[in-house]
Amino acid sequence: MKTKLILLMIVLSSVGLQAQTIDKLIEKYSTNKNFEYVSISKGLFNLTQWLGGSNIDKDTKEVLGRIKSMKILTLNTTINSQAKVSFQRELNSFLKRGCYEQMMETRNKSDKSTVYGYTDNKGVAHLLIVVKNDAEMSLIVMKGNLTHADLEKIAK
Repeated sequence: MKTKLILLMIVLSSVGLQAQTIDKLIEKYSTNKNFEYVSISKGLFNLTQWLGGSNIDKDTKEVLGRIKSMKILTLNTTINSQAKVSFQRELNSFLKRGCYEQMMETRNKSDKSTVYGYTDNKGVAHLLIVVKNDAEMSLIVMKGNLTHADLEKIAK
């Protein structure tokens, strides 16, 4: 019984650490002078719906209304390749040990975008988008009360 309880605690704590890890990664690089950082709260999503009300379809409004936060971290890769290598290494390490599921990947001649998602044990969906091209690399993290179908709509 003790063994099962300890195992359960380890599993639950590792799930909680996944969300903390991406937040810590973003926080670490958000103060780096080579990165641009943007954080958008739920209030701005609500304002966006109100300002563009007639131009946004009903399904999109519903999804936007359930997003709690969005964080965007961007690196100009032509200026500092060392920052890119370091960030890419940490992000890859996070994705390998994380519980994010790759949902979609798109490529064209110069751009590559990969979308990952997962829902934590509290029902909060996490969407992680990695965008790369020759000039920059961006990490976009969205969290909210979203269903798997919502994540697929956003990914498209």
